[in-house]
Amino acid sequence: MKKLLKNLGPVEQAQIVASTAVIVSMITILSAMVATGQSPRLMDFISILTVGLIGFTSVYFSLSYSRQLDEQRRELIAINTLAEAVNRVVELDFVLRTALEKATDLLNIRLGWMYTIEHEMPVLKCKKGTEKEFFALLGGQTDSPMTWLPQLHVQRERTKHAGGMAPNLKDLGIQAWVSVPLKAKETISGAMILAAEDHDAFTPKQLELLSSFANQIGVAMHNALLFQKLKASEGRYADLFENTPDIYLNIDRKQIVIQCNALGAAMLGWTRDEIVGRRFDSFFLQDAQQSIRDRIASMFEEGAELKNLELRMTRKSGDAFEVSLNSTLVLDAKGTPINARIVARDISEYKKMEAALVHAQKIDSIGALAGGIAHDFNNILSSVLGSASIIRRRSEENSKISKYVEIIESAARRGSSLTRQLLTFARKTETFIQPMNVNAVVGETLELFARGIDNRIELHTEFTEEPCEVHGDTGQIQQALLNLFLNAREAMPDGGTLTVRSTMTVADARTASQFTSVKPGPFIRLDISDTGVGMDKARLSRLFDPFYSTKELAHGLGLSVVYGVVQNHGGFVTVESEPGKGTVFSIYLPKAPPKNESRTRERRQQLPKGKENILVVDDEVGVSEITRDMLEELGYSVTVVHDGAAGVNAYRSRQAAIDLVLVSGSLHSDGEKEARFHFREMNANLPMIILTGYGNAPIETSSLDERREIVLRKPFQIDDLALKVRQVLDARIGLS
Repeated sequence: MKKLLKNLGPVEQAQIVASTAVIVSMITILSAMVATGQSPRLMDFISILTVGLIGFTSVYFSLSYSRQLDEQRRELIAINTLAEAVNRVVELDFVLRTALEKATDLLNIRLGWMYTIEHEMPVLKCKKGTEKEFFALLGGQTDSPMTWLPQLHVQRERTKHAGGMAPNLKDLGIQAWVSVPLKAKETISGAMILAAEDHDAFTPKQLELLSSFANQIGVAMHNALLFQKLKASEGRYADLFENTPDIYLNIDRKQIVIQCNALGAAMLGWTRDEIVGRRFDSFFLQDAQQSIRDRIASMFEEGAELKNLELRMTRKSGDAFEVSLNSTLVLDAKGTPINARIVARDISEYKKMEAALVHAQKIDSIGALAGGIAHDFNNILSSVLGSASIIRRRSEENSKISKYVEIIESAARRGSSLTRQLLTFARKTETFIQPMNVNAVVGETLELFARGIDNRIELHTEFTEEPCEVHGDTGQIQQALLNLFLNAREAMPDGGTLTVRSTMTVADARTASQFTSVKPGPFIRLDISDTGVGMDKARLSRLFDPFYSTKELAHGLGLSVVYGVVQNHGGFVTVESEPGKGTVFSIYLPKAPPKNESRTRERRQQLPKGKENILVVDDEVGVSEITRDMLEELGYSVTVVHDGAAGVNAYRSRQAAIDLVLVSGSLHSDGEKEARFHFREMNANLPMIILTGYGNAPIETSSLDERREIVLRKPFQIDDLALKVRQVLDARIGLS
């Protein structure tokens, strides 16, 4: 009765009051009749009884109908309350916790669990009333959860019954539990499990209510999952925006920065707050700001977005750096640009590598030209020196002629030295590689240099105590150092200090990639620094160009030879200089590996002669004719041919009679293969001397058989020729 009265609504209470009034009225009438002694008539009794029955019946049915309406009202309120609770939030975990709280409170039960389905397995998200996980309590008492979770599932059993429901559930006093699937768009995304200590819990009406709850929770879960994905996507975008290694700026139509990424702000040296609100053009060099303003204005007016526009931006410190600008426009609903996204990529390293590559290509191109000139010049000098040597041998008694012959030979040797510089620059010269101590070579060169300077220039050395051995040509290294010393002397006309310092260093892959023919590894670094006038950036950019000089009177190839020598040894050169602050040349030479032997130059012996038959094949008429005269002077029988194919045919027809072939290393007999290879195919043991105006570089030295083939570099004199010819012929005799 108390429970009934507690659950009565206002309408039901009013109806009970009205019914009670009717009954009280009936009793009052009957009591009055009894008190007055009147006997109730049958009709009065029937009337009173009829009124009472009608009143009671109306009250009974009104109460029943009102209770149904009130129950439906409470269910709707509960569903609405749950919908408001779960749809008010977008965090998945909070949605599930809220739904579990509302469901257990509505059904007045203590235990509940919420699961999501991930990879077709239930994953616990929250629980109420216990710390234990439901499926752990359930054990192996049922089939796999995924067989019954997709449907509404109810199980009951009284705790006093043995067996049946899992003992762990009974230990908690559970006599009934229900699993309600949570679905969104016909896809199960989770399950709500509720457990009650009342065996009769989860009536059909409650199950219907739980199904309605589940629909609301499923929709809320779907929305929460979408929000979770959106939040993750926004997080990835924010991370990409903030930490991308570029400068990202958003600007408005007034060219004011309204947004900047964190890494971009760090690259500019400003804080984000300092950047936002500044004009976009203020981050560029002063002389480019007007052009930037015009380009941005044109971009907004005409929709002409920026594409790979290369400019120089400035950091807060004032340092300038190269950037590539790209932009995209942000449009409003009418298609009018309102903002612009600017991406500025730092291309400073790329520009440095590009400049290094262009410079290397320029040097290589000029080197190829220099090599060709040196080759032709060596052919001319070969004729001059050869003729002079023959005249000298035939006119030894005539002192007047000998004087002029010496002048000719001296001039030719000077020309040969010049071509050697050209070939050094072109990296086509013959080098005599041997182990050398860099500190010792520097010391010897400084002694030579010191003889030509006055006491206004001080010399200082700072040599490392570590072994400074490299594999190289001592003469070429000395020539390069001497060029740098002379350059430093002329940069200090009023005196100063020249310092040479040696240290050990390591060039990594990034450093080596900026220079051609350089491999990463240990290097010996030579710093040649002066306190002279220095150079500006314009002069530095052309410093290693051939015939370019920072002085009014140039001294030939100069620093281009230094560049060629160092590259020829697998190293590289860097320069630092500022006007009025002097210059530092840094030469990097690969450190020689320990216990690595190298060849040494052979000493020349006395001039030998012979009587063998020699075939000379060279397309330079002057060279071939002078070579023949020199060989005949030495007693040999000589046949001269000026064409590769003709030379091969001449050898084929007289193969048995020819003891030695002198052939130009650049001469082809069929347009593809060098003539010397045809000679080798006809006779594998044929002695050959390969004539070249380039040195050893264009000759495939790896294919040379040193016992039967040697290289003779032009220009040569009769004593050079005599030694080489005899060397090859005598080697043939030793091999026969």
